[in-house]
Amino acid sequence: MSGSPSSAESLVRLVDALEDSAEGYVTLPDIEAAFGAPVSQFIDDALLLVDYRTRLDGTSVTLCRLNRRHPLVAELTSW
Repeated sequence: MSGSPSSAESLVRLVDALEDSAEGYVTLPDIEAAFGAPVSQFIDDALLLVDYRTRLDGTSVTLCRLNRRHPLVAELTSW
């Protein structure tokens, strides 16, 4: 994993909390704003999964979630 273990662990906990409290999907910009930094390295490392969608109004949105099969995510979450 290219990110430091502590930042990866922080991100997993953050995204887990965001997913728990979200009324709907969590977007990539939501996660990056909460994390305070780009998370592309964690997408590259398969810690996060993304899904590109189109809203009903035609605008693009990138959804983001934890990869629950990733060993670090499984270790840090009880999902």
